[in-house]
Amino acid sequence: MDICNVGLIGLGGFARVISASLKESKKVRITAGADIDVHKIEAFKKETGIEKTYTNTVELLSDQEIDLVIIATLPADHYDLGKLSLSAGKHVFFEKPGALSPKSMSELITLTETNNLKSSLDFVMRRNPIYFILKRLCEKDLFGMPERAFLENYAHDDSLPPDHWFWDYGKSGGIWVEHGVHFFDLTNWLLGFPEKAEGQKIPRDNSNLIDRVLGTAYHQNNVAVSYYHGFTKPEVFEHTYFSLVFEKAYANAIGWIPIALKIDAMVNQEVEKYMMEKLLMEARAYLPGVGVTLETMILNKLGATRLFRGKGKEYSATARVQFTYRLTKDRWEVYRACVRKGIEDLAEAINGEKPESDVTLHDGKRALDVAFMMEGKR
Repeated sequence: MDICNVGLIGLGGFARVISASLKESKKVRITAGADIDVHKIEAFKKETGIEKTYTNTVELLSDQEIDLVIIATLPADHYDLGKLSLSAGKHVFFEKPGALSPKSMSELITLTETNNLKSSLDFVMRRNPIYFILKRLCEKDLFGMPERAFLENYAHDDSLPPDHWFWDYGKSGGIWVEHGVHFFDLTNWLLGFPEKAEGQKIPRDNSNLIDRVLGTAYHQNNVAVSYYHGFTKPEVFEHTYFSLVFEKAYANAIGWIPIALKIDAMVNQEVEKYMMEKLLMEARAYLPGVGVTLETMILNKLGATRLFRGKGKEYSATARVQFTYRLTKDRWEVYRACVRKGIEDLAEAINGEKPESDVTLHDGKRALDVAFMMEGKR
């Protein structure tokens, strides 16, 4: 199997993202789609030129040409469709969250492993070169220990009327589950699984609709990570940023799909060279089709190596420098590239090019575990 044939279940908005993302892929191709809505099927045919469609998932799963199923339905359907697909012997790529509870995700893990199949989730944050840079900084310990991280997500709700499925816990799992798992997976990847977490839900005035949540997770070495999600803005006015504070650096990624990263750091010549050369080259190679540029600004020349103290520790630095990494594509191009990379990564595991995909259902369970801690369910 050189190219994985894909059957797409659910032909709504995310399906359009997937079909656009995979259009030029040399590793996967969509050969069929399924949806209970005939109008969505007709739109899918018109947009993609793919004629093989089904109104019944079981019929799609009986298609022997299909190797990999992508589940792009409402979150409440992920578990049942995943179970059905894995039981039919298909590899599965899930839109997040993949299930509405850690228990359901554990069952999908067992089914995947028992049937000797491969499964993954659409955790796009890990695929972004911006977050790869932060991952490298955590691994290399260039700026000391991480101290704190915080996410501020002011998202839009102008396309989410009160009766939209997003607000229905039975269909979406709520903000922590439907949306928060993206960032829980990110911080689990960067900092490890938290020792504890607690959150709050804030209802919209005079209603039971939860449109804001906030919470804090505590990771190893007393790293505190705080999250705020508010679905309260028009789309043209939404704003998201993720910040990570080290002992000797402040890092700020801008945007829900970030295309810029600013790092204000105390450096010596060796660290400065690494940031400008090796790290930049690695970031440029991380996501095919998306380049990375770097601008530097010296904020403070400290002269010869000087000693500084912070957090009871002593360290040396020759300058305070601002590094600004920028991606060469807009956020939607980056998003599609991240989706494509995730699906192609799973295809590589299916074809035996690697033992597992970079993101597995175990990562999905850990993200759901944090979401349930925020909900006070664990």
